[in-house]
Amino acid sequence: MAGGTWDDGEVTVYQGGNGNDPAHPFAAEYRLAAPKSIWAKALSLSSINAGTGTDGLVVRWIDGEMTQYSTVDAKGFHGEKQLAPPKTSTWQDDARVLATGRYRPGGHRDDLLVAVKDGHVSLFSDLAANGLKKQTQIVAKNATWPCAEQLTTGSFTGKSTDGLLVRWTEGETTIYPGLTVTGLSGEIKIRPAKSNWKDATVVAAGAFTTDTTADDLIVRWNDGHLSLFSGVDAKGLHDGVQLAPAG
Repeated sequence: MAGGTWDDGEVTVYQGGNGNDPAHPFAAEYRLAAPKSIWAKALSLSSINAGTGTDGLVVRWIDGEMTQYSTVDAKGFHGEKQLAPPKTSTWQDDARVLATGRYRPGGHRDDLLVAVKDGHVSLFSDLAANGLKKQTQIVAKNATWPCAEQLTTGSFTGKSTDGLLVRWTEGETTIYPGLTVTGLSGEIKIRPAKSNWKDATVVAAGAFTTDTTADDLIVRWNDGHLSLFSGVDAKGLHDGVQLAPAG
């Protein structure tokens, strides 16, 4: 499934289809929260899975609270747990962008990667067991990572841990394959600086085609149109399909 929040606080989940047409990857839509709900105050949503049947969510709220839902399905959000209380400065003021994934070989997809305003990048391992208590800094303070505009995790290069796709401010887009607690591996550039990817507002990875590998990207652009790029790998992006027009 794929999901997201709308500007008015509505939350919807789209069920994956079983067909081979990449232009129609979803079979059904479910509304989990109505417009003007509390979800209008969610700054970011990141899917996790700690070994349960369906994915859950990590939510960063506008007031600095962090919460985790163990599972999310067509019936709603389940197993809410607070990871950090409101007005926690790290999450209210310092964190810029974050992504969840499997960054420990053999682990579950419940590790959290965070890029902070001063450029350092930290990994919080095994949220199910540790919450936000086990932190490892994998990139020191620097002048480059404040330009990271969005982080997206996916199985792009066939490594034992997830790869990290970074969309930078000027449109450059790169993949770091097989990220672990020891740091970032070699960088693969899939879009150059000043590319049209500077206009990408949301980039989400998953298995949106019949191949069950999470190497597909859905991209929402600033004019409102929606694209699907299937089978993203070390060679980059391949032919994109428009799922919805601008407007």
